[in-house]
Amino acid sequence: MGGLINVVTLGITGGLGAGKSTACQRLKERGAIIFDADSVAKEILLTVPEVQEQISDVFGINIKNNTNLHLGKLANIAFSNEENQTALNNIIHPRVIEAFEKKRAEIKDQDGLLVIDAPLIFESGLDSHLDHTVLIYSTYKIRIARAIRRGNLSREQILKRIELQMPEEEKRELASIVIENNGTVERLYEEIDKLYNELIG
Repeated sequence: MGGLINVVTLGITGGLGAGKSTACQRLKERGAIIFDADSVAKEILLTVPEVQEQISDVFGINIKNNTNLHLGKLANIAFSNEENQTALNNIIHPRVIEAFEKKRAEIKDQDGLLVIDAPLIFESGLDSHLDHTVLIYSTYKIRIARAIRRGNLSREQILKRIELQMPEEEKRELASIVIENNGTVERLYEEIDKLYNELIG
C-alpha cells in the first residue's frame, strides 16, 4: 500500500533455526528499521542496575562483573526449565517492550517499516503492540539441522530450548502471516520481498 502516513510495525518470530534473523536481514536490506529484541535485552542486562539486582535476587548471579561468563551462566539457568525462563522473561520483557515503544515514538512520523526481531513475540505480549506478526516456519528436522550447523549450541541445548518454546503450531494460529522456510535462502528472500512490497508498496 502506498502513501503511508505513519510507520508500519511488523513482528518477525520463529523457533530456533527457523530463519527469522535471515528474514530480518533481508528486510533491512530493503530499507526496514530492525529492532533486535535479543540485543536490546542483553544491553538491558548489562546496563540497568535495577535489572541486575533483580537477576541477583532471583538467580544468585552477579552480572556486574565478569560479564560474559555470568551471562552464559544466566542463559544456562534460564533455559534449564520453564519456571526459570518465565522468571527471567518477567524481568526483561516489560523493559524490552518499553524500549520498542520508545523507538516507535522516535520514528512515528516516518514512512516505512519498523520490524522487531523477537523469538517470544506472543509469549511476551509484544504482538498486541504491532500492526502485523509474521511467523517464519520450518520443520522440526530442518530447524535442528540449521541450529547444529551454527555450532554455538550443543544438540542437547538446542533440543532443550526448542522444548521450552511455544509449539510452532500454536504460533501458526496466532500469527497474522506465515512464511514457510523449508527451502533455499533465495526462496525465503522472494517471500520476504513480496511481503515488503505488500506492506510498503
